[in-house]
Amino acid sequence: MRASRYEIFMYASIAAVPALIFLIFLSTYAGASAVASALSYLLIIAMAVFFVTGAKEVFVHARYQEGARPILQGERRVYPHMGRPIRGAEVVSLNVRRFNSETNKFDEASYKVNATKHTTVLGALLDIKSYSDNTLSVRCNCRMGICGSCGVVVNGKQKLACETNLLESSENGSVTVSPMLGHPMLKDLADNFDDFFKRHISVSPTLERKDVKEKYAAKQEYKMSKEDTDKFLPYSYCIMCGLCLDACPVVNSNPNFVGPQALSQAYRYHADKRDQGGKRRLFDADTADGAWGCEFAGACSSACPKGVDPAAAIQLLKSDIMKNMLEEE
Repeated sequence: MRASRYEIFMYASIAAVPALIFLIFLSTYAGASAVASALSYLLIIAMAVFFVTGAKEVFVHARYQEGARPILQGERRVYPHMGRPIRGAEVVSLNVRRFNSETNKFDEASYKVNATKHTTVLGALLDIKSYSDNTLSVRCNCRMGICGSCGVVVNGKQKLACETNLLESSENGSVTVSPMLGHPMLKDLADNFDDFFKRHISVSPTLERKDVKEKYAAKQEYKMSKEDTDKFLPYSYCIMCGLCLDACPVVNSNPNFVGPQALSQAYRYHADKRDQGGKRRLFDADTADGAWGCEFAGACSSACPKGVDPAAAIQLLKSDIMKNMLEEE
């Protein structure tokens, strides 16, 4: 959060007080009584600024630490707008469906936020946490669409909050944000990804080499042609945001289904020429809860923010499974 002018004055006075005390002792030791007297007056002023701004920060701006008191309207909580005014900004009503782990139900909360053409959904949520309600839980990390931590559902569609423009998502001045329902929910907009990573690990998402020593101490790089690289490169852009699992209708109806993310990574390493794991990945995926559990709805590819297209990867995995079966026959 950007420091307020009160904080700037307070920090400046904190630095000025010891510096002035040192200069006063130095001037007194050097016999410059006039300079010491002038510095003493400055010290008194600096200490006064410190105490005044400190008191104002504690008593006037205490709402930043305590959170705003909501206005109760039935079962909905409507928070007053407490953000700083921004020139040219529009006021948007951000409705957040907050999961309550104690009641195992959703609480509805509505916030008024200032939005410009550059405001993202994540930026608005962090402003709410800073200025209106610090009890709001939201998961984020890089804020650049790389880590995949801020996956949420915006107006019914799976999105990365940091890449979703708030004004463009506004419908009649309102935006609804809720957590992903395809993962176990922890609190508010935060999900538990333990099961997601177990699915990912189950397909052994690493290159397998027969020579272990060579794998960790290769004398030269593994050379590949562009054609070989193009077979798996589109599927290596996965940032593990979990949006595809939340969008997949099979995952939401069959918890044993491995899921599009893990299966797309299985194909990514199966198609990699550098991998020497043989056909083991094909055997592991050749199950009803593996590749054959996919009904090719395509919702996973539509939700992917990086264009990985897991649905296509699963179909290619099915094709290689069938080719392997024909070869064995």
